[in-house]
Order: sequence, then structure tokens, then C-alpha cells
Amino acid sequence: MITQERLLELLRDMPEVHLDLLDLIWQLTGEDGKPDPRKISLRYTELEKAINEAEAYTQGTRALAQCLISLRS
Repeated sequence: MITQERLLELLRDMPEVHLDLLDLIWQLTGEDGKPDPRKISLRYTELEKAINEAEAYTQGTRALAQCLISLRS
């Protein structure tokens, strides 16, 4: 079984994550701050890739949370 100290060490060593979706959202808005359909259509492939990246990160985070919850028991 993993110790709390080892778990904290592993979590501290995890690299910071930067999701491209966060940057892309700002680039796809118009002057009014709302999504710009023209900008979205021009960069749809990039947007789709960024969404997939964010979904994969979310799934990984959920899995990690479940592992941590199971350690409490």
C-alpha cells in the first residue's frame, strides 16, 4: 500500500497542465465577448482537438480522484 508521504510526493511531482481549449476560447470570441461563428468555423479542427484534449484530461482527473478516494478506505 502507498503511504501518504509517497502519495504527496507523487502529486507534487506531477507537471502542471495547460489546456489549449482555454486559450482557444478567447481567440474564438468576437468584440462583444460572445462566440464568433466565423472564427469557430475557420478553426473547427483545432477546436475539436482542444475539446478532445480537455475531455481526456477530465477523464484522467476523475480516475485519479477515484484512486484517492479508494485510499481513504
